[in-house]
Amino acid sequence: MPRETVHKYATAEVLLTDAVRLDAERFAIASAWHRDHFLDDLGGPTSDPVLLAETARQAAIHLSHRFHEVPYGHHFVLGELAVELDGPLPAPGAAAPLALGLDTHCEHTERQPRRTKLELNAEAYTEHRRLGRARVRWEALEPRRYALLRKRGAAGSGADPAPEPVRAVPLPPARVGQRQDRDVLISADPARRHRWWLRLDAEHPVLFDHPSDHIPGMALMAAFRQVALVTATDAAQYVRSLVTRFTSFGELDLPVSVTAEHLAGTAGTGRAVTLLLRAEQAGRELASARVECALPCADRQLAGATC
Repeated sequence: MPRETVHKYATAEVLLTDAVRLDAERFAIASAWHRDHFLDDLGGPTSDPVLLAETARQAAIHLSHRFHEVPYGHHFVLGELAVELDGPLPAPGAAAPLALGLDTHCEHTERQPRRTKLELNAEAYTEHRRLGRARVRWEALEPRRYALLRKRGAAGSGADPAPEPVRAVPLPPARVGQRQDRDVLISADPARRHRWWLRLDAEHPVLFDHPSDHIPGMALMAAFRQVALVTATDAAQYVRSLVTRFTSFGELDLPVSVTAEHLAGTAGTGRAVTLLLRAEQAGRELASARVECALPCADRQLAGATC
């Protein structure tokens, strides 16, 4: 798939391989996941659910340009990005990528002369087995309108860059399911439990594949996933559901805090833990996420199985 059709600079970051229109709003999307992607989850038996979210996001961009008449040069602003899994996502093999198919429904939810809102819903399959589903809601804006929106939405415009939080402690890569320090997106706050600070590396080859004037939405979603893993419980088996809603642009030179709270009645009991996460900057919410982490079965005879 041509990299410009999914807004990527590096060919290696293109996850789609083909797209076919089935009817007015239904499409078949083919994708390939490679073993060396930073979201392949420590090279273990599962993949990060954010990898499915990124696949759906690329599908949304590609379909917008190819089939929904959105011109190149328009800006895409995420409103919601969600994944809901039937079980842990399989990982690519050591010798070959993992082939996925997306049965996709993509439609306009609002159309105006200078802005367009769309929604994509997709079910993901591999080897005829359903893995789960993904949803993307976004808005395509012509450059002038985007520039006005971006200027109004800037936080701390003209202010000196805020200092990094004192004594914020980066977590070990394995603690958040990563292999390299550069892929750790959160630092612990020693002064407050259940609060973390976003770590951004502007040279990250995936999250900053191309220049951006704001914090990428995928960086926030990946950070939410990492916070969920360290917050839910040490016994959490995998992230089963991750629904992220984006509300404001995040500035690259101001710190971002991420807080987590257990929703009522879910703190480590039952079959799952459900968390509400919030990313805030300069007193404004940038994004929030509802995350559900599956727990292993309590019955020892079913050790290792998912309830």
